[in-house]
Amino acid sequence: MSQNNANDESFANTLNIRILQHNCARLMQIMHACMKFVKNKTDIVILQESWMKDENITISHSSFICIKSNVQNTHVRVLIFVTKNAKKFTCTSRSDIVNSKDMQAISIMNNKIQKEILLFNIYNEKSQNADDE
Repeated sequence: MSQNNANDESFANTLNIRILQHNCARLMQIMHACMKFVKNKTDIVILQESWMKDENITISHSSFICIKSNVQNTHVRVLIFVTKNAKKFTCTSRSDIVNSKDMQAISIMNNKIQKEILLFNIYNEKSQNADDE
């Protein structure tokens, strides 16, 4: 095994991050149900078609921090929630890479291994035109 492969496996084994992804169909009840279900079971929650009031207000949860794109005057369709109890990693919004209502990026770092994982949350709207399918 090469040194690079050994380092890559060590990085993956060290982080052991639990991630849930879900499309919420713009319903607040679905978002609350997801957050209730994942409490103490998931480290990162990736949501598409999240419920938003006005342009910038969404649900909150006592166990998670919400990371939103900072696109002004528009309804963002992607959100990432990160557990407040993260001890094995840190997450940072990467609006320098992408800043869109339909896509966001976060950097996941671990203090033991100096590598970065980029996690992208992408909403890809399915065309309503039957000819496009």
